[in-house]
Amino acid sequence: MKPHYCAIIGDINKSRALERRGAVQKKFEAAIDTINKEYKDEIASKFLITIGDEFQGILKSPAESHRLVRSFQELMNGISFAFGIGVGTLSTELNPVSAIGMDGECFHHARSALQAAKSGGQEVLFSFNDPAVPLLNVVTGEWESRRRKLGETVQKIMELHKSGKSQMEIASVLKVSQQFVSKSVNSKQFKEIVQFERVINEFLANADQKSMRQL
Repeated sequence: MKPHYCAIIGDINKSRALERRGAVQKKFEAAIDTINKEYKDEIASKFLITIGDEFQGILKSPAESHRLVRSFQELMNGISFAFGIGVGTLSTELNPVSAIGMDGECFHHARSALQAAKSGGQEVLFSFNDPAVPLLNVVTGEWESRRRKLGETVQKIMELHKSGKSQMEIASVLKVSQQFVSKSVNSKQFKEIVQFERVINEFLANADQKSMRQL
């Protein structure tokens, strides 16, 4: 059987309303370059900016897809994106150097998911042949909603905590009290969001194993 790949398509929301488009474009290009370097071991075809304010790329599997999208969102902080993530086969040859000029099931799924995300106001949607994908999208949407309610400072605490920094280090970086960091990390809401993200990544890791069995 043909190998399965994971295509990711991202697009800026309401791009025409953006100010300082030149600065945004430079930030966009730098973020793509960083993603290609940081996820090089997972990438099957390098990410690049395509038409307008879209970008796309292909991963070897969906296992790291949500983490990659989260990394990209952090790099593009302040710019709203929608993402479609699709898993499936390619009908054309894989081009490892540039994710352009290719077609296939993974891209069709990703495009469909992107359009649904933009019309439904969700940041990230998945599409592939698994009956549990609708549930995955519900969990992802709930994760997004709860995370947005945390506020910018607590979101930054979450990212630094996830990277392994101590509460004292986080307090120093963000110039807040250690007590505030401790209260945030130990809150029920914070712990629930961490659990949601763990569930998403575990599902994608299992989806990766299922796709590998189809090779």
